[in-house]
Amino acid sequence: MIKKKRKQLVQIYIIGDIIAIILSFNLTFWLRFYSNFIGTPRGVPDYLKYLIVIPFLILVQIIYFSNQGYYKIKLRRNRLDDLFLVLLNSFVSSIIILFFFSYLKSYRFIDFEISHIYLIIYIPISVFFIFSFRLLIFKVFKEFFLKKNGISKILIAGTNDFALMLAEKLKNYSHFGIEVIGFLSEHKEQGVLGTYDELEEIIKKHSITDLFIALSLKDYETIMNLIKIGNNLLIDIKLVPDILQIASLKAGMEHIEGVPTINLGDMPLHGGRLVFKRIFDLLFTIIGLVLFSPLFLIISILIKINSKGPVFYIQNRVGLDGRNFRMIKFRTMIHNAERDTGAIWSPHNDERITNVGKFLRKFSIDELPQLLNVLMGHMSLVGPRPERPEFVEKFKGYIPKYMLRHRVKTGITGWAQVHGLRGNTPLDKRIEFDIYYIQNWTFKLDLEILWRTLLKFQFIDKTS
Repeated sequence: MIKKKRKQLVQIYIIGDIIAIILSFNLTFWLRFYSNFIGTPRGVPDYLKYLIVIPFLILVQIIYFSNQGYYKIKLRRNRLDDLFLVLLNSFVSSIIILFFFSYLKSYRFIDFEISHIYLIIYIPISVFFIFSFRLLIFKVFKEFFLKKNGISKILIAGTNDFALMLAEKLKNYSHFGIEVIGFLSEHKEQGVLGTYDELEEIIKKHSITDLFIALSLKDYETIMNLIKIGNNLLIDIKLVPDILQIASLKAGMEHIEGVPTINLGDMPLHGGRLVFKRIFDLLFTIIGLVLFSPLFLIISILIKINSKGPVFYIQNRVGLDGRNFRMIKFRTMIHNAERDTGAIWSPHNDERITNVGKFLRKFSIDELPQLLNVLMGHMSLVGPRPERPEFVEKFKGYIPKYMLRHRVKTGITGWAQVHGLRGNTPLDKRIEFDIYYIQNWTFKLDLEILWRTLLKFQFIDKTS
């Protein structure tokens, strides 16, 4: 059901992107070669010859969009993220086209050279058209396409926590015409439409199109009976076994000599991807340390002038596989600030913070020395934020799946932080975002987090 609607929307998106690319190509051609706005070109190429560029642009941009995950309709991605993906796509695609047609020209497969200025103009124009078309298509899809094809009315069998969680997640797809009508339960109770025995009556009364069965596997007979009734009434049935509740990270199907098994701790960040992430961390960190070295010197002098004590504040944190490491920060508090209190959350308007420290914390500059932790391999640029051992011991006892965030390296910034979950925000919500990052890691997701971090100038949690 959801997959079908997603597929329909993706097909419309691809058609829209093709139209946007063609329009961008033609407008760019006019601006570059016939408009006085850009300046007089050295010569006007034959338009019919330039048309050969269009199919290559379409091919490169659509394939790159597909690899970016642009057509996956992610619920957690906002319009700013989409804009970033379109900008990155147009930039990379233009470079690919430039090199490809330069190669063709050098070996005389074509007798014209694609204009560099043309491609520079094409980037912002294509970003505007592609992004605008996407917004317009989505609005039209919601207003007209869904009304024409009707609403999918969902009934959920079960009232356990898993069924309630399923209902909340399905509500995120309301823009696909998904509507949760209600629940079924074993007994009459408040907040449910009826019992399992009343399934047929409820389906007919509420015009149910889809039945989600979210029951324990111990209710085998009930499940089979619900399936039988649903099949007889020709509605779509989805079985959602609560075995997924015990999955540690992301469940994946494996086979051992033909015997199917479910891996409850599978995650995408391993092997070659882990090596690639580490190489990127090193390159980015080395560049960052070189660029920020003058700033490091200035900040060190200001800290020494403002208050007594060391320039750096070194603190124990818990990292990969639960191992402790020494995290480096610029000192923002008075020396020995925790001598009397011990490890505590830094309260609002903490009097222990120095004047220089307030400035450093406001722009998260105090976290820049953690680039040294990345260089030494203790941390990554992107990952769950590292916590202090005292807090880890406290949280792991009552926050489900808390320790799973230590299956990857901790980071300077993370998925939770760019969504505003910092400091004293609810820990369970932060863990949810951390687990999402681990389950869905891609290099593209890391780039997105770094991009959004730079936009916000907010790197991490403000704890003591």
